[in-house]
Amino acid sequence: MKIFVILNGVSRKKGKFYRAILPALQAKHDCTVAETRYSGHAFQLAQEATHQNFDCILSAGGDGTLNQVLNGMLSANHPHLPHLAILPLGSGNDFAGSCGLKEDVHQLTSLLDKNAPIATDVGKIICGDSSGERTQKYFMNVASVGMGPTTVLQMEKLPRWLGSDLRYLAAILHTFFTHRPTDLSIKTDSWSWNGKARVWAMANGQSFGNRIYIAPQSKSNDGIFDTFLASDVPLLTFLIYLQKLKGKRKLADSKIQYNQGRDFEISSSQNLAIEADGEIQGYLPAQITVLPDRVKIYR
Repeated sequence: MKIFVILNGVSRKKGKFYRAILPALQAKHDCTVAETRYSGHAFQLAQEATHQNFDCILSAGGDGTLNQVLNGMLSANHPHLPHLAILPLGSGNDFAGSCGLKEDVHQLTSLLDKNAPIATDVGKIICGDSSGERTQKYFMNVASVGMGPTTVLQMEKLPRWLGSDLRYLAAILHTFFTHRPTDLSIKTDSWSWNGKARVWAMANGQSFGNRIYIAPQSKSNDGIFDTFLASDVPLLTFLIYLQKLKGKRKLADSKIQYNQGRDFEISSSQNLAIEADGEIQGYLPAQITVLPDRVKIYR
């Protein structure tokens, strides 16, 4: 099998990849490795690899790397997409966790040997970019409005020498004590909602934000998104709820809503960003749609 590996160039596990994982892959497969060197590089690499007729693209990084790889593959507009493999070397790895994928060379090589990738859904977002032009993006795990993108934007302001874990901790603490519920309008073909929200998320996977399980029963190949809405929940209460969510517990509160949908229209009277897989995608208003069985993943 011809495999193109896109390795997050700043991953702290890069040494282990070259020492223990790559040799096992090379023993059975024709592997080409490219490290990311700058923001958006994984997108470019995946787009080029899709046109070069590789059998498989291996995303070796976290959710952000996977998001860029996915967008690069689908934006290539190639009639035959390579299959997708995931080696979770990031700090969060939420989508990989939802699929039961681990940082395990034996699991990875076993999945490749079986060569039976599973058709998996993808989310499509049409929203505004920073200049107001409409743009189209894709996501694999979770897209959200509210505290999620606020945390991502705060992380982007912090120096990278702090490392991803410390930057995330500092960003989320800042967000918790400064973010206020924002105006939000959600419309689907079967239900709608308007009000103040702390978080609204559409889940193809089960968790985001490093194992915050907003949709513990979600399946990424059922053609539907599970949604999670926290409206104007008091801050202290929401902090307590986060610990329950990390334990995969559903919340029983009139200000917390669980729902499902396939097509969404999201808008706000405020200038709100939307993130997906830990990456800012653009700004509201946005349309979000499930694309059933869009990619095949070794899982």
